[in-house]
Amino acid sequence: MDPEQTSAALRLQNEQLRQENDQLKSMLIVVKENIDLRARMQSFNDTLEDLTVFPTSVTKPSVQWQNTADEGQFRKDLQKTRFKHEHRTSSPLNFKSFVQSSVHTDTIDDGDLQSCQTDIASDVKGPNRLLGEIAYQLDKRILYHVFQCHKRLYGFTLLNIPEKITEVSTHPLTGKVDEDYRLHLTQRHADLMDRLKQFGYKTTLHPPFTEFIVNAYGILKERPSEHSNQGIDYNNPSFLRKLIMTNAPRKLQKDLLLVLTCLCYMAERDRKPLLLC
Repeated sequence: MDPEQTSAALRLQNEQLRQENDQLKSMLIVVKENIDLRARMQSFNDTLEDLTVFPTSVTKPSVQWQNTADEGQFRKDLQKTRFKHEHRTSSPLNFKSFVQSSVHTDTIDDGDLQSCQTDIASDVKGPNRLLGEIAYQLDKRILYHVFQCHKRLYGFTLLNIPEKITEVSTHPLTGKVDEDYRLHLTQRHADLMDRLKQFGYKTTLHPPFTEFIVNAYGILKERPSEHSNQGIDYNNPSFLRKLIMTNAPRKLQKDLLLVLTCLCYMAERDRKPLLLC
């Protein structure tokens, strides 16, 4: 075989190997996404089961709720819950534990705590899924901003952004890190967090807070058309603020309103509706 034929044969083999490697990488990505999705679905279903078993009681008006969670105690409770229950998300499974660790009061009546738990458990099945949708949409907006070149974001959360930045900037075969790309993604994340901090957003509190809200309330099963009457309401900041003030527990209202403010900022900046499909 002459040199030209040998060279052509080698190029053909290299092309075949490249195509096979691309196929294997695609299959590996799909398998990882399926595993992550199943884990998130199982985690979400477990949380719903815990929420729906809370007993019903009457709320007592004498209890004074704090408007927002104490950041240090909130994170401490998240860590305890994570190790105790080996739960995949950082959200506390027990809303009573969350309230006890976050409210500054010496005495909290169990009836009031159980009533608050029952309210959230019932909201999961009703229109107040929109409260979870607001938190979900902000998380989604942040992830899409940071990882703008990546269409599939299964397994990505606000809590694992640093790890995911390293993952997507690392070559899957050679393991070499593209330092320029990693720096680019890290800077996009840092710049966005600096802007959201102007509205009171805290990177140590609000990512686990929004995850807690999504796990507690769920998200919309179907998002209405943008131009329908319901779609117009759902994309109306005034409507959503009123929903938070009238339907969310008083203790969660301030942080939920802050989450909505950040979502409105990002929607205005992107020139897109509040609720993305």
